[in-house]
Amino acid sequence: MRKAVKIAFIGVFCAVIGLSFPVFNVFSKRLSMDRHESRLATGLPQVLQSPLPQLPRNLDSFLVDNSPFRHQLVLVNAGLDYALFGTSQSDQVLPGRDGWLFYKDGPNAAQPMANYQGLTELNDSAEVLAEASAGLQILNDRLAANGCTLVLDLTPSKDRIYREYMPDGYPIVNEQNRTDLLAAYLQSHTTVPVVWRYDVLRSQARQNPDRLLYYKTDTHWNAVGALIGLDGIFEALDMPTLPPESYPVDTEGTTTGDMANVAALYASLPAEERYVVPGYARMFEKDSRAVRVIGDSFSEYYMPYLQARFTNSWREHIDTFTLGVVEHPGCDILILEVNERSLDKLLAILDQF
Repeated sequence: MRKAVKIAFIGVFCAVIGLSFPVFNVFSKRLSMDRHESRLATGLPQVLQSPLPQLPRNLDSFLVDNSPFRHQLVLVNAGLDYALFGTSQSDQVLPGRDGWLFYKDGPNAAQPMANYQGLTELNDSAEVLAEASAGLQILNDRLAANGCTLVLDLTPSKDRIYREYMPDGYPIVNEQNRTDLLAAYLQSHTTVPVVWRYDVLRSQARQNPDRLLYYKTDTHWNAVGALIGLDGIFEALDMPTLPPESYPVDTEGTTTGDMANVAALYASLPAEERYVVPGYARMFEKDSRAVRVIGDSFSEYYMPYLQARFTNSWREHIDTFTLGVVEHPGCDILILEVNERSLDKLLAILDQF
């Protein structure tokens, strides 16, 4: 009797697994879902072309990536983990309070959680700070010799801006973190305008908690936060700005945060409103200078405002920075933007000078 039950169970299991393929294919148009993962799925050609030692692993990856109902099962599993245990299936995403997600230590990040906590072992040595300031001054002077003004923009991550939503397991040990110390040193040891708007953004986040400056489920600031950050650059260039609370704010559609996608929580957490500042292009007189931005993804969010303020402005990714920029800047103003979790990339650039 027991043997028959086991055989029946195995038969039912195999039938369910086997039938899932034709059922899914028949109703594929209704059951398929948009792909939100930031990696490529393993395809059949990759399996067929695999060397023999890699064949089992690639075949397993192919079956996992292309199995029926995969997206539905991943969503259910991730949603249950989040709802029941408050955990994330991604090692790069840290769930906080009230639906907030924060960027945890990732493979290419400068230990964002340790930086958030202000752990002293993360801080740069006096020698590193001195070398960085010397390199920044040389970069500035060489650009100036070629008719270009340099502005260094250090953009804050959202963890300390919205620290009240961080989980209890990451207490702040020191209020001054690595970025605070680096920014202060560069400001006091160079003639370069170094923009670090943490205090302003934190103050605005506390004064106007209902007008968000960063997305709850994305690593980036939104259109309002980006404008407040960019105003620091305009002030450094002696250009007019408005007080942060004076800008009109409206909503324009919704978006899904990158961390919600990575952690498969895009169906568990609500989509977020996208903000716009209506009429911004008419608030200030157009500037005729050319502006070149070399930065990471944070600078992408304030490019519409730059394009509204200058007749000519464009952006390039920071990974494209070369020494050729110094001799041929091709612009009147060069904005070098680096998010604080990428400070090591900034130090690597300055180490070339």
